[in-house]
Amino acid sequence: MDKLVLLPLIISALLLTTRSPREVFILSFLPAITFFPAYFNVKVVSGVPELYFWSAALVPIIAVWATNGFDGYEPHWIDLFIFAYVFSIFFAQWSNSTYKISQKILFNNLMGICVPYMMVRSFAADREALVSLIRAITLVGAIVAFFNAIEFRMFVNHFDEHLRRLWPTYVVWDTGMVMSRWGFKRALGPFSHPIVAGYVFALIAPLALWCHNQGHYPSRRKGQLIVGLNILGIFVSISRAPIIGFLLGLAVIYYGWNKNRAAILTAVTTCGILLLMVIVPKFIDYIAVTRATATTEAQRNVAYRKEMWQAYSEVVMERPYAGWGRFSVPSVKGMKSIDAEYLGVALASGIIVLSFYLVFLFGMLIRMILYAQHTAHDDPWGRLAWCLIAGWVCAIFSQATVYSGAQSVQYLYMLGGVGQILILTRPRSLASTVPAMVPVKTHRFGFARIL
Repeated sequence: MDKLVLLPLIISALLLTTRSPREVFILSFLPAITFFPAYFNVKVVSGVPELYFWSAALVPIIAVWATNGFDGYEPHWIDLFIFAYVFSIFFAQWSNSTYKISQKILFNNLMGICVPYMMVRSFAADREALVSLIRAITLVGAIVAFFNAIEFRMFVNHFDEHLRRLWPTYVVWDTGMVMSRWGFKRALGPFSHPIVAGYVFALIAPLALWCHNQGHYPSRRKGQLIVGLNILGIFVSISRAPIIGFLLGLAVIYYGWNKNRAAILTAVTTCGILLLMVIVPKFIDYIAVTRATATTEAQRNVAYRKEMWQAYSEVVMERPYAGWGRFSVPSVKGMKSIDAEYLGVALASGIIVLSFYLVFLFGMLIRMILYAQHTAHDDPWGRLAWCLIAGWVCAIFSQATVYSGAQSVQYLYMLGGVGQILILTRPRSLASTVPAMVPVKTHRFGFARIL
């Protein structure tokens, strides 16, 4: 039954006989990446990396797109840092293990990072196509969030348990992933971990807000439902970092959509300085504990992360250029969980790879802010940019305290592609689509003939 992984491949191939690669990307790849856990795979041909549901859906689309000469994709300088990031991971892993392992990682990174990013840049360059893509992302997100809400209360993960019963072999998380807090299950759905689930919804929910604000849903009630479900998906994961990141994102959206940005920025800056003067001393006292002296679970988590950064920073500097490899990072003081994406990248692949990743993250953030600041508060594309910035701020914040895994990787780079479209292209104005009125001849009564 593991050959079920090939079902999205067959669906994509059949759809491509009557539809464009752009449409198949939305109809086949988006459901495959969102509805199916990323840890179910199948080995199709010996010597070729395993296929997952999402990568299987991409194979026919890539074939047709490549046949068309990668139509619509235009390289940009920031793309170089994405490719440098991917290939640097490959060489770093190769130096720490075998070519076979590093080849598999390279294949999965190309399929999971470069291809979705490039396809979004290619398929959604037209603004109508861009809206269709964003609307589809928020719709599949709402469907997952509905079932995650059931999991949150009923402890049943419909995206995992039914597949697990059919699967003939061992898969990651084979014992089932049950994490609870406050008497509720932390819903993970198809995303392999509650933290990743909250993180993905924190990226999608701002886009749902934009679609609802711009009237891109069939009705106001349906729009409210989709927005509400995507926001609910964040909270039923009960993951603090994505929740805090989303709230920060809401503040960003409120600022960007308000016509009195200067006044808001002044007020926020003043209040922020006053709050920091009060909060920082208390925060320093709060984290000045060890896991042994912590009194609450939250304080133990903070102490763990502080000790983790201190201990593993020394490990990073032992092999700063190529890292330790993805599967050979030494465990220090029994801390096997690296709860920080930036630290994890530096440990596995070195600080050079981390530098490429940070240039992409902060480079895109700065460019989107510069674009958004030069738009009117009610400009629809400017408002979309602020929603992307909100998700991006959440991503940068969350990855400092949690890891980035599973489908959050594909979604991050797809939204990076959306940001590039906004920055590099300009929507055609309404005037350009309306025939020009040219006076041809003036009659004796003084009226101009209009063509």
